Amino acid sequence: DGLAEQVGLIGFFYPTVSAGHSGAFFSMYPDLIDPRLTLDVYAGDLGLDEGIPRSVYALDTEDMTKLAGRKAPQKSLEFKIGDTVELPNGLGTVTFDGVKRFVSLDIHRDPTQGWVLVFALSALGGLLISLFIPRRRMWVSVTENADGSVTAECAGLARGDDPTLEGAVAALKDKLERALGLTRD
Repeated sequence: DGLAEQVGLIGFFYPTVSAGHSGAFFSMYPDLIDPRLTLDVYAGDLGLDEGIPRSVYALDTEDMTKLAGRKAPQKSLEFKIGDTVELPNGLGTVTFDGVKRFVSLDIHRDPTQGWVLVFALSALGGLLISLFIPRRRMWVSVTENADGSVTAECAGLARGDDPTLEGAVAALKDKLERALGLTRD
Protein backbone atom coordinates (compact mmCIF):
# COMPACT_ATOMS: atom_id res chain seq x y z
CA ASP A 1 0.00 0.00 0.00
CA GLY A 2 2.98 2.35 0.46
CA LEU A 3 3.84 2.42 -3.27
CA ALA A 4 2.51 4.87 -5.83
CA GLU A 5 0.37 2.04 -7.22
CA GLN A 6 -1.02 -0.58 -4.83
CA VAL A 7 0.34 -4.10 -5.43
CA GLY A 8 -1.16 -7.43 -4.41
CA LEU A 9 0.64 -10.77 -4.54
CA ILE A 10 -0.77 -14.29 -4.39
CA GLY A 11 1.90 -16.87 -3.66
CA PHE A 12 2.05 -20.63 -4.11
CA PHE A 13 4.71 -22.55 -2.20
CA TYR A 14 5.98 -25.98 -3.29
CA PRO A 15 8.34 -27.70 -0.77
CA THR A 16 9.49 -30.26 -3.36
CA VAL A 17 8.53 -28.91 -6.75
CA SER A 18 7.56 -31.08 -9.68
CA ALA A 19 5.80 -30.21 -12.92
CA GLY A 20 2.84 -32.16 -14.30
CA HIS A 21 2.04 -32.94 -17.95
CA SER A 22 0.34 -29.55 -18.36
CA GLY A 23 3.36 -27.75 -16.89
CA ALA A 24 1.54 -26.87 -13.67
CA PHE A 25 3.64 -27.15 -10.52
CA PHE A 26 2.78 -29.41 -7.61
CA SER A 27 4.68 -30.62 -4.56
CA MET A 28 5.44 -34.33 -4.53
CA TYR A 29 6.91 -34.43 -1.01
CA PRO A 30 6.36 -32.22 2.08
CA ASP A 31 10.04 -31.79 3.02
CA LEU A 32 12.21 -28.94 1.66
CA ILE A 33 14.10 -30.88 -1.01
CA ASP A 34 13.62 -28.43 -3.91
CA PRO A 35 11.52 -25.49 -2.59
CA ARG A 36 9.97 -23.15 -5.10
CA LEU A 37 7.69 -20.12 -4.78
CA THR A 38 5.50 -18.69 -7.54
CA LEU A 39 3.75 -15.33 -7.34
CA ASP A 40 0.82 -13.89 -9.26
CA VAL A 41 1.06 -10.10 -9.32
CA TYR A 42 -1.89 -7.68 -9.25
CA ALA A 43 -1.91 -3.86 -9.39
CA GLY A 44 -4.80 -1.54 -8.60
CA ASP A 45 -7.06 -0.78 -5.63
CA LEU A 46 -6.56 -3.12 -2.67
CA GLY A 47 -9.57 -1.57 -0.92
CA LEU A 48 -7.51 -0.55 2.11
CA ASP A 49 -8.43 3.16 1.96
CA GLU A 50 -12.17 2.52 2.44
CA GLY A 51 -11.85 1.65 6.15
CA ILE A 52 -13.46 -1.77 5.65
CA PRO A 53 -11.62 -4.59 7.44
CA ARG A 54 -9.89 -6.96 5.00
CA SER A 55 -8.38 -10.40 5.48
CA VAL A 56 -4.64 -10.64 4.91
CA TYR A 57 -5.19 -14.26 3.80
CA ALA A 58 -7.50 -13.46 0.85
CA LEU A 59 -6.81 -10.90 -1.85
CA ASP A 60 -9.87 -9.21 -3.39
CA THR A 61 -8.82 -8.86 -7.03
CA GLU A 62 -12.09 -7.37 -8.30
CA ASP A 63 -10.69 -3.83 -8.75
CA MET A 64 -7.18 -4.97 -9.69
CA THR A 65 -5.36 -5.78 -12.92
CA LYS A 66 -3.44 -9.03 -13.19
CA LEU A 67 0.12 -8.31 -14.31
CA ALA A 68 1.73 -11.74 -13.91
CA GLY A 69 0.26 -15.22 -13.66
CA ARG A 70 -2.01 -17.48 -15.64
CA LYS A 71 -4.04 -15.56 -18.26
CA ALA A 72 -1.84 -12.46 -17.78
CA PRO A 73 0.66 -10.68 -20.05
CA GLN A 74 3.56 -12.19 -18.11
CA LYS A 75 3.86 -15.68 -16.60
CA SER A 76 3.96 -16.17 -12.82
CA LEU A 77 7.16 -15.10 -11.08
CA GLU A 78 9.19 -18.15 -10.01
CA PHE A 79 11.71 -18.17 -7.16
CA LYS A 80 14.21 -20.55 -5.67
CA ILE A 81 15.70 -19.78 -2.27
CA GLY A 82 17.97 -16.72 -2.60
CA ASP A 83 16.44 -15.46 -5.90
CA THR A 84 15.43 -11.83 -6.41
CA VAL A 85 12.90 -11.11 -9.16
CA GLU A 86 11.70 -7.79 -10.56
CA LEU A 87 7.97 -7.10 -10.43
CA PRO A 88 6.31 -6.07 -13.72
CA ASN A 89 5.88 -2.39 -14.62
CA GLY A 90 8.87 -1.41 -12.44
CA LEU A 91 6.92 -1.93 -9.21
CA GLY A 92 10.02 -3.12 -7.33
CA THR A 93 11.68 -6.40 -6.50
CA VAL A 94 10.85 -9.41 -4.35
CA THR A 95 13.44 -11.71 -2.74
CA PHE A 96 12.83 -15.27 -1.55
CA ASP A 97 15.17 -15.32 1.47
CA GLY A 98 14.32 -18.76 2.81
CA VAL A 99 11.83 -20.88 4.68
CA LYS A 100 11.32 -20.82 8.44
CA ARG A 101 10.05 -24.12 9.73
CA PHE A 102 7.24 -24.09 12.26
CA VAL A 103 4.61 -26.39 13.62
CA SER A 104 1.03 -25.64 14.48
CA LEU A 105 -0.44 -27.79 17.23
CA ASP A 106 -3.97 -27.87 18.54
CA ILE A 107 -4.32 -29.58 21.92
CA HIS A 108 -7.82 -30.09 23.21
CA ARG A 109 -9.06 -31.61 26.45
CA ASP A 110 -12.73 -32.12 27.14
CA PRO A 111 -13.47 -33.67 30.55
CA THR A 112 -17.14 -34.18 29.65
CA GLN A 113 -16.41 -36.77 26.96
CA GLY A 114 -16.51 -39.63 29.48
CA TRP A 115 -19.95 -38.55 30.67
CA VAL A 116 -21.19 -38.22 27.09
CA LEU A 117 -20.03 -41.80 26.46
CA VAL A 118 -21.84 -43.05 29.59
CA PHE A 119 -25.10 -41.35 28.63
CA ALA A 120 -24.84 -42.46 24.99
CA LEU A 121 -24.34 -46.08 26.08
CA SER A 122 -27.26 -45.73 28.53
CA ALA A 123 -29.49 -44.44 25.74
CA LEU A 124 -28.36 -47.29 23.49
CA GLY A 125 -29.05 -49.81 26.28
CA GLY A 126 -32.53 -48.36 26.80
CA LEU A 127 -33.23 -48.60 23.10
CA LEU A 128 -32.10 -52.23 22.97
CA ILE A 129 -34.27 -53.08 25.99
CA SER A 130 -37.29 -51.46 24.37
CA LEU A 131 -36.65 -53.40 21.16
CA PHE A 132 -36.14 -56.86 22.65
CA ILE A 133 -38.49 -56.94 25.65
CA PRO A 134 -42.09 -57.55 24.58
CA ARG A 135 -44.39 -54.63 25.27
CA ARG A 136 -47.75 -55.64 26.66
CA ARG A 137 -50.45 -54.29 28.89
CA MET A 138 -52.21 -56.35 31.52
CA TRP A 139 -55.57 -55.63 33.19
CA VAL A 140 -57.19 -57.13 36.23
CA SER A 141 -60.82 -56.56 37.12
CA VAL A 142 -62.00 -57.81 40.53
CA THR A 143 -65.71 -57.53 41.34
CA GLU A 144 -67.76 -58.68 44.31
CA ASN A 145 -70.93 -60.54 43.37
CA ALA A 146 -74.32 -60.15 45.07
CA ASP A 147 -73.90 -63.50 46.86
CA GLY A 148 -70.59 -62.31 48.42
CA SER A 149 -68.31 -64.18 46.06
CA VAL A 150 -65.53 -62.47 44.13
CA THR A 151 -64.97 -62.67 40.39
CA ALA A 152 -61.49 -61.86 38.99
CA GLU A 153 -60.98 -61.28 35.28
CA CYS A 154 -57.57 -60.85 33.65
CA ALA A 155 -56.79 -59.61 30.16
CA GLY A 156 -53.72 -58.67 28.16
CA LEU A 157 -52.88 -56.71 25.01
CA ALA A 158 -49.59 -56.96 23.11
CA ARG A 159 -48.08 -54.17 21.00
CA GLY A 160 -47.28 -56.62 18.21
CA ASP A 161 -47.12 -60.38 17.79
CA ASP A 162 -46.46 -61.89 21.21
CA PRO A 163 -46.86 -65.67 21.27
CA THR A 164 -46.32 -65.72 25.07
CA LEU A 165 -49.19 -63.31 25.84
CA GLU A 166 -51.73 -66.05 26.62
CA GLY A 167 -49.33 -67.77 29.03
CA ALA A 168 -48.52 -64.43 30.71
CA VAL A 169 -52.24 -63.72 31.29
CA ALA A 170 -52.74 -67.22 32.73
CA ALA A 171 -49.73 -66.81 35.03
CA LEU A 172 -51.04 -63.43 36.24
CA LYS A 173 -54.46 -64.96 36.94
CA ASP A 174 -52.91 -67.86 38.88
CA LYS A 175 -50.77 -65.48 40.94
CA LEU A 176 -53.78 -63.28 41.67
CA GLU A 177 -55.93 -66.23 42.74
CA ARG A 178 -53.20 -67.46 45.10
CA ALA A 179 -52.77 -63.97 46.56
CA LEU A 180 -56.50 -63.57 47.17
CA GLY A 181 -57.00 -67.16 48.30
CA LEU A 182 -59.45 -67.85 45.50
CA THR A 183 -60.01 -71.18 43.83
CA ARG A 184 -61.03 -71.87 40.27
CA ASP A 185 -64.45 -73.27 39.43
